Formats: sequence, structure tokens, C-alpha cells
Amino acid sequence: MVNPLNLTGHNKNIEETKLPRFECTRCGACCRDDFLLVTVTGSDIVRIAAVLGLSPNEMLKALDFYVVSDGETKPIGLEKFPSVATESGLSYISLKKMENGECVFLKENLCMIHPVRPVVCRSFPFVFDESNGQRTWGLSAKKEICPGLATGPQVSEIELGELADTILPDIQLYREFVKEWNDNQLSPSALDLLKTINSDTSRHKIL
Repeated sequence: MVNPLNLTGHNKNIEETKLPRFECTRCGACCRDDFLLVTVTGSDIVRIAAVLGLSPNEMLKALDFYVVSDGETKPIGLEKFPSVATESGLSYISLKKMENGECVFLKENLCMIHPVRPVVCRSFPFVFDESNGQRTWGLSAKKEICPGLATGPQVSEIELGELADTILPDIQLYREFVKEWNDNQLSPSALDLLKTINSDTSRHKIL
């Protein structure tokens, strides 16, 4: 069932109050931008590891841990995404970037994990939020890199609602897990985090 959306852009920009036209051109721009973090949830990690048959140690090599120091401003777009405790400090987990800026899972301009790509990949260039039972949508802070915007058919309210139904519960589950992890870990480590996520499939959705 599609939940209702308040079709108002997050930044209240009048241009984002209208349903945009969008069609993915498969250009790969969002997979190789140096300043776009492809953040992952616990469910993303479980799904990718399951499909590729990766152990926590192997999965660790496919991830980056972006640490925000005390007093440092959070990157645009991550203000409401949870940071998780590791041995390096509170970190945002993202897919690893290669030296040329490409996602570790991009090969010949195609996504090697497309069926289980992270929820932020599924939603780009759209972003969603939910507060007090009210859902809102907006466009990514990096929307300018997407040539698919303003092309193709107009996105419908139903399509946005279906996308929100996929994205928001996944992120909420991750928020709950991260709070529990951060509150209870005296000596957290990235590897132990991945082991815990991988073993807790009842919380993190595989499908």
C-alpha cells in the first residue's frame, strides 16, 4: 500500500513543489562523483554480502568509513543519516571509492550489484524524509550531476510513494540499530559492527 506524501520539496524551492520529469540515462555520473557518498544501511550491507558471498572481512574492504570530527559540519545531505561508532570515531559507512572517484562496484559503466544496490542509489536523485507521520520528498544536493532530471516522463505521486515505501523503512531500521549499537559498545570496531549486522538478519531485510 502506498503511503501518502506531502508533495513539497525539502528546501521549499518552488521548482521542487512540482512533480519533475525524470528518466535514468545510465550515465554513471552518480557512481563516480568524488563528492557523493553512497551511504549504506545495515540491510544494504546484508543484501550485498549475501549476493556476492562476502564475509565481514571481505565486505570491510568494499566500504569506506567517513569520520566527522567534533565541531565539523556534517556533509550536505547527511544531516539526518545516522553515524555509527567505530574505532576511528563516529562514521558514515559508504561504498568504497576508487582513486579515480568511481564506486568499487562500477565496471564498464555498469553497476555490478544493481539488483541489490543501496537504497540511496535506488532513490537518487530523490530524497525522502518522514516526521510525525508526514512524508516529504526533495531532490539530492547533488542533483546537478544527473542528466536524467527534466527528461523522460513526469514522475507520478504514486511512483514517489512506492519509492518512499522502499527507502524510509530501511533507513528507520538502520537508525534504530545504530542507536542501540552506539549506546552499548564500549570498544566498537568496524569489523565487529559488520559481524553484528551480518548475524542480525531478523532486523536487517535481506529482500
